[in-house]
Amino acid sequence: MNVLLISPNGLQELSGGGLYLRSLAQALCASPTVSRLTVMSKSMGSVEKFEFPASCKRIYLKKNKLRDIVARLGLCPTYLMTYRSKLAREAREADVILFHNSRLGRLMSGIRKEVPGKTFGILSDNVEAVLKGQHRGENLLQRVCDALDTQLIRHAEAPSRSADFMTFITEADRSLFASEYGIPARTGILPISLSRGVPEMIGRANTHRPAKVLFTAHFGFAPNQTALRHFADVAKTFTDSGSTVQFVVAGARAAEMAEPYPWLHVIDSPEPGRMSAAFASASVYLAPVSWGSGMKTKVAEALSFGLPVICMPNAAVGYEAMLSDDRYRQAICVVEDVAEMTQNLHRILQTGDRASLRNAAFAAFDALYSQASQTRRLELLLLAQ
Repeated sequence: MNVLLISPNGLQELSGGGLYLRSLAQALCASPTVSRLTVMSKSMGSVEKFEFPASCKRIYLKKNKLRDIVARLGLCPTYLMTYRSKLAREAREADVILFHNSRLGRLMSGIRKEVPGKTFGILSDNVEAVLKGQHRGENLLQRVCDALDTQLIRHAEAPSRSADFMTFITEADRSLFASEYGIPARTGILPISLSRGVPEMIGRANTHRPAKVLFTAHFGFAPNQTALRHFADVAKTFTDSGSTVQFVVAGARAAEMAEPYPWLHVIDSPEPGRMSAAFASASVYLAPVSWGSGMKTKVAEALSFGLPVICMPNAAVGYEAMLSDDRYRQAICVVEDVAEMTQNLHRILQTGDRASLRNAAFAAFDALYSQASQTRRLELLLLAQ
């Protein structure tokens, strides 16, 4: 089976969207039913940070402001619209064409008319119009622009329901999409899944002193900027009390967005190796994300390194299976606000032996969010066509 996977994110991108795209690509590569995979995604430069097997052909597409403007003038909220003819050429060579992100629904519908007789699927990671609509700009102009963009995304997202099948990261997203647009004919759940944390790095956190508390994200997105403020508030409480705990924030645009919080240790736009080292040397992972839809990839990544997680309810979406299981739920603590997050962090850091928490985190990851489980889910979807 020849599969084409199209994404507005970058296969080499370090954001949550990039991580999810890689997990999809790696799961497809691992399936014996897929003989050839072509991934068309955003260019992140000439260096490939992540390797893929020879059966995975990579085509990188440049994104810039001009392409964004031209696409929006064509009523499509993604630069990929400017590559439509190139996407269609690749689609003609494939048996199955998958679009990562529901805002590609209108683009999918158009290419489907040009290339009939193929199987088309949408692999969504958020209900994009709802996510955009939750953000309110700081001034009137920003609010007007956000409202217009929300309507544009809604116009582009609605045709996703006409795909041969559509997947969602969580049950909540499936229900939300159905309430907005109606339920597609065939759906599935593809939760976030990753490879295990780098084996030779795992375990350093047990011996590292002082303790390190980690939060990672792409800080170009509004929900993560709000979460950064929460993280800084937790850190300030510890700093003001004279604690030696180090609070580390890592990710794209981290230095810019963390500038108002000098008590944080910043790792700006880290390479994959440095990001892995940050996870491996951490003691606890905080996910203080209070708004925005979808399952948070970084929580699964933290679990892959055996880190106990403290998160707000929004960041716990998609992890219900872990929370409902006595074997796993000790490794994830859901709190309502900054004060409760601070209290639970203090409790965990005071625990003399955190080995049981790390073991529960590893067990939950292996059972629920491993790459092997994602491959099985994708095979069931593809073989049913």
